[in-house]
Amino acid sequence: MSPIKFGTDGWRAKMGQDFTFKNVRIFAQAFSNILKKHCIQKSKTNELSVFVNYDTRFLSEEFAKEASKIFSINGITIYMPERDAPLAPISLAVTQHKCCGAINITASFNKPIYNGIKVFNSCGSPALPSQTDLIEKEIDRLSHDYCFKPQYSDNSFIRHVDVKTPYIEYIQKLVDFPLIKQSGIKVMVDNLYGTSREYLDFILNENGIETISIHNFPYSAFSGVVSSCGREDLKDLAKLVVDQKADIGLATDIDGDRFGIVDSTGRFLNSNIVMPPLIEYLITVRKMDGGIIKSISTTNNIRSVAEYYSRNVYTTPVGFKYLAESMLQNPKTFIAVESSNGASLNDKVKIKDGILFSLLIAEMQAYYKEEMKKILSRFYRRFPKLYNNEVAVNKTEKTARKYGELLSRHWADSQLGNRPLTRIDYIDGIKFRFKDAWLLIRKSGTNDVIRIYAESTDLKGTRELIKTGRSFLE
Repeated sequence: MSPIKFGTDGWRAKMGQDFTFKNVRIFAQAFSNILKKHCIQKSKTNELSVFVNYDTRFLSEEFAKEASKIFSINGITIYMPERDAPLAPISLAVTQHKCCGAINITASFNKPIYNGIKVFNSCGSPALPSQTDLIEKEIDRLSHDYCFKPQYSDNSFIRHVDVKTPYIEYIQKLVDFPLIKQSGIKVMVDNLYGTSREYLDFILNENGIETISIHNFPYSAFSGVVSSCGREDLKDLAKLVVDQKADIGLATDIDGDRFGIVDSTGRFLNSNIVMPPLIEYLITVRKMDGGIIKSISTTNNIRSVAEYYSRNVYTTPVGFKYLAESMLQNPKTFIAVESSNGASLNDKVKIKDGILFSLLIAEMQAYYKEEMKKILSRFYRRFPKLYNNEVAVNKTEKTARKYGELLSRHWADSQLGNRPLTRIDYIDGIKFRFKDAWLLIRKSGTNDVIRIYAESTDLKGTRELIKTGRSFLE
């Protein structure tokens, strides 16, 4: 059986173990076969085309070139950026160049020893399981007798294009940069050695906004951090914000699809905290119309805001491919949000965009002319202050069996512990809903773990729910 398996957000594996040049070649050949068989959308020149991108990890560019070689041998036109690029500019370029799809060589937030491949469809959105399943089946078919014959790439099929300029022009229309500049807000940027360098900091500087950026060069080891925009990874940014007496710190992960926010005190604000007030700002100040899409693991405060402003809410499984699909199915929505610091506007780019949402959060703070602490305090006077947490339990034979029993169990009980149950959802794993809290247990599609999420109106209650979740598995 092939080691190439797609999870929640692409295929990831250790370099030198399963992520090898041989397996990348097999993947590229399998994807080529699928494109030639199933891709109806052709470019203006009646050619099949695919966009190939890569991040700043060790050998990512070489893996991208090897995949491009296979595509070119198959007569598929390849578009590549002039250098590693964030995902949002690539998503935009896919539709602009009418590509049948795209791949990105990245392992996202995994450790430096990992690499991987994300696959995108002709809309520039993450490929759905129905699409990656076709690739997996073709990989399994090829793996039995695939023999790579060394050939030179056909350079007539490889075209390097500028993805930065069209994306900067796109962002310029979505963010109120004059407002940010006039507010005098001081911004710190952490590029985390990733692809957003000379994008996020560049557009702020180009608009005359005082900015200092750090970690703004490619470094495949990430200086010992995991480029994921989490609290632990933004300690340097938090220190810089405090030392420079800045108003806000902005960060993106290695491939630019996640954002990280640090307030003026150096406090890290995850998306469950900062997205509800941002959504209210987009509704009330920016007058954005339409419903809201959220993953099942995302804070209830997004639903609270939606209900307050009479907006429809659509809930999806975890994984942005499901949110992207929902955006296409529900064109009258304006935003999609997931709990792992990812969000997208339902615009030309239907993919998580850490650059755009970093800027929109800075714009919100500039508009209110207040510290984030005050913005949140005002928000919590109208909506409940919720405490959420997430833990991972290793998936062993025992915990996997317990998880299966949990899903198949008939829940006749009307309460869990001392909390009356209002509903149980099976959208992704099992989610217990209570009047003012919830508990979600689901199997990760990315790592070999089972994730437990909880949220309630007090920290103690959230911890108790996490403990309950653990007890089901242990």
